[in-house]
Amino acid sequence: MEVNELMTISDNLMTTMTMIGKAIEKGAVEDVRSYFQNCNTITTNGMPGVRADKVNTNLSKMVVSEDVKIKVFSRSSWKGVLVVDNGNKALFSVCTKNTLNRIIKNRARRSPHYAQTMVNTINKDEVAEVKQMTIADYDPTFTSAFSEEDFEKDFFSIMEEAVCEYEGYRFWIVSYEVEKFVMKSLSAVLMDKDFDKVQEISILEALKPNFGELTAVEPKPEEKRDVRSLLSVKAKIPASKSTEPKKRTEILPKSVEENKEA
Repeated sequence: MEVNELMTISDNLMTTMTMIGKAIEKGAVEDVRSYFQNCNTITTNGMPGVRADKVNTNLSKMVVSEDVKIKVFSRSSWKGVLVVDNGNKALFSVCTKNTLNRIIKNRARRSPHYAQTMVNTINKDEVAEVKQMTIADYDPTFTSAFSEEDFEKDFFSIMEEAVCEYEGYRFWIVSYEVEKFVMKSLSAVLMDKDFDKVQEISILEALKPNFGELTAVEPKPEEKRDVRSLLSVKAKIPASKSTEPKKRTEILPKSVEENKEA
């Protein structure tokens, strides 16, 4: 089978990925910090579950639109969430980077992991450019623990629809890593049925603020100056320097004053 060409990421698909990234960042950083500040417990053993619940809740509040839905599914007592972007024909799952590594490494399962089901149904025709060696490569008689039918049945238990309803869709795993309330990595990964990487899109860069825009100083609008503001008032000229003739008080004899009044 030929190796797939890299998928061109449309602006609409990148918008969905960015909104998912914002929901993860808020849930795994801001909401978890708030939880620590207000939980009032001496231990935080439930932290992984709290973080996942915060992220899933944010996904339902921040990502849902006319074309984007949230699908909640159950695995025994645990509940998971998938983001279904019908406009871009994409499905998204969210997990930490460590969780994704455990999923990939665990080959001895009695039932398929939901992500394993997704890559073996939705992404079954994807082929990574770089393939890791598997037991089947060494032993041609080796068969997978799960059949195609097993995966299709499990898909139906998750989505409550047959896999044929999602023809043309792709399944992405959005993995993230947080250290001391700092998002260290955040990316959407497209994988083939062996969990080998087909394509990876960084979301973290899209979340970084544009400091150029934040620090830009907008020019102030030019104020209309009142005509009166253009006139300057000169300091009062001392009487001794005034050009106006100085008025002097005349002192006349009484007889002259009486003649003037007459």
